[in-house]
Amino acid sequence: MNRLKIRINAIPLVPFVIIALISLFALIGFYSMGSGNFYPWCAKQFLRLIIGFSAMTIAASIDTEFWRKHAYKFYLFCLSMLVGVAVIGKISMGAQRWLDLYFFNVQPSELMRMFLVIALAKYFSNISEDNVKKTKALIIPIALVAVPMALILLQPDLGTAILFFCLGVSVLFVCGVQIWKFIVALTVAAAFVPILWGKLYQYQQERILMFLNPEKDMNGAGYHVIQARISLGSGGLWGRGLMNGTQSALNFLPEKQTDFVFAAMGEELGFIGCLSLLLLYAMLFAYNLIATVRMKNKFNKIMVFSFNAVLFFYVFINTAMVCGLMPVVGIPLPFFSYGGSSLVVLMFCQGLIFAADFQQRTSRKKPLLK
Repeated sequence: MNRLKIRINAIPLVPFVIIALISLFALIGFYSMGSGNFYPWCAKQFLRLIIGFSAMTIAASIDTEFWRKHAYKFYLFCLSMLVGVAVIGKISMGAQRWLDLYFFNVQPSELMRMFLVIALAKYFSNISEDNVKKTKALIIPIALVAVPMALILLQPDLGTAILFFCLGVSVLFVCGVQIWKFIVALTVAAAFVPILWGKLYQYQQERILMFLNPEKDMNGAGYHVIQARISLGSGGLWGRGLMNGTQSALNFLPEKQTDFVFAAMGEELGFIGCLSLLLLYAMLFAYNLIATVRMKNKFNKIMVFSFNAVLFFYVFINTAMVCGLMPVVGIPLPFFSYGGSSLVVLMFCQGLIFAADFQQRTSRKKPLLK
């Protein structure tokens, strides 16, 4: 790769402002949850945002051909990191999901999700639409998804594994795989549900059962969902106001700065605050979707669509989980939840979308050769 030249003009103003507003929402929320203090969450998240926006700028400055060329190398590197997690990974809160790199911890599944998209985009950009319709052509992409997904289930991380599954289905769909193949696959998967149920950990089974009836164990497995509902409901239309949230201030709401931050925000800023945040996400999805439609390069088109799908699944699963519409799984809210690995990787992915869009916009301005 040639010497990196930072291209600030590759980052469109509107989506940049949208992401900045979402991040500002988060910082205000962490300041409020910290009872008007920058510690323990606001200051650290601000530093992570600086790293995240820097990563986004760097990603937007690199030609996407570099990622297409080295897609499989990055995929194998991330796969080796997942194997490393299984062997020497750091255990935290009963899960083995992180690698301790001494100066910081990294969650390889976040990186794997990004480079899985790039690997799938390269594979499908190299084959014709007619070959996509052949069943044997799906063996490699299914394996690309299934292997890291199996390693992630061993950690165990059911939420991230579900994201990998949704991502794989999305890529296959946009690449032109026939609908009947999805129907057959879902039918076969449904037949194996009893077997898969027996393979789940007890706490994972409890989360699914509590999704159906959280009141059955109000102080145990159903506690998270019930407290999230109370937080959202008590916020009303306009919310209790900043630093006035009782559920988060009194620590009734678990994981208020990470997985359940949407509920904490709903209590303080109410329905209007939640709706405003969701509208910002919708505007970002719309921009990315428009970029996908006008993309001429097949690799870039698949990559942009897939990264947008990842963002959508993050937001949908997290908010649906908090509202009690899905079982509780460890999925953060993009650019909002407290954390480092997920934030930086998602920022980098959005930067790749900007890079692909910049190449498309500049290619249309180049004069035709005579």
